[in-house]
Amino acid sequence: MKTSIIGLFVSVCMLQLVTMATADEVDAVVPVLTVRGDAQLDKPADELRIRVGVVTESDEATIALQENSRRMNDVIDALKKTGLTDKEYQTSQFQIQPMYTRRPRQAPVDWKPKIVGYRVSNSLNVKTKKLELAGELIQAANEAGANSIDSISFGLADPRTHRAEAIRAATANALTDARTLADAAGLRLVRVLSITLDQAAAPRPIPIQRMSAGMAMAEAAPPPIQPGDVTVYANVTVVYEIAERNDAD
Repeated sequence: MKTSIIGLFVSVCMLQLVTMATADEVDAVVPVLTVRGDAQLDKPADELRIRVGVVTESDEATIALQENSRRMNDVIDALKKTGLTDKEYQTSQFQIQPMYTRRPRQAPVDWKPKIVGYRVSNSLNVKTKKLELAGELIQAANEAGANSIDSISFGLADPRTHRAEAIRAATANALTDARTLADAAGLRLVRVLSITLDQAAAPRPIPIQRMSAGMAMAEAAPPPIQPGDVTVYANVTVVYEIAERNDAD
């Protein structure tokens, strides 16, 4: 019985504290003005990114690996001849995978897949500021033996600089709108209560349609690929404390 009385007493005290806190919060409420600033900047792409790869298959893993290595070395040599340096490409993925027999439609209960060959995949990530080489790189890689050319895109070499510019522009737009709103409503901006960065995305590369094996070789000249603009955007929310404007203001 004593436990119940103590528990009731604690509950009543907590209720009083909550009630008092709620009253204080009501007294502390101040009028605010919330504005949102947006910015969208279009910047010319200054970086080219391409992934080229070689995929080979054979009954024996050793043969598939040897053929893959030979063709990839040819691809690297071809890329260098276009003007790439060692710092502008690197291996992005290398795999040796077994290939299995397909499960028949009416397979017996004890059926198990068997290895029928091996597949070797090797790919390079190319990242360069030599945008004019886009078509030539694709053609050279394809003719040298690359049978997988994808992830072709244009981006920005220094995205953080442009991201900061977008944030500054979005903030300036929010402050301008706040002053305009306050002036139109006959109010005074007292102080900034909070600034929230809703979204300041890093620039997204411009994707280019994936090229299938043999596509570049079918053309008499390197495929025409033109870089465009990369969009950088940011959204900022600013909350102001406001008050009625006096005649002296």
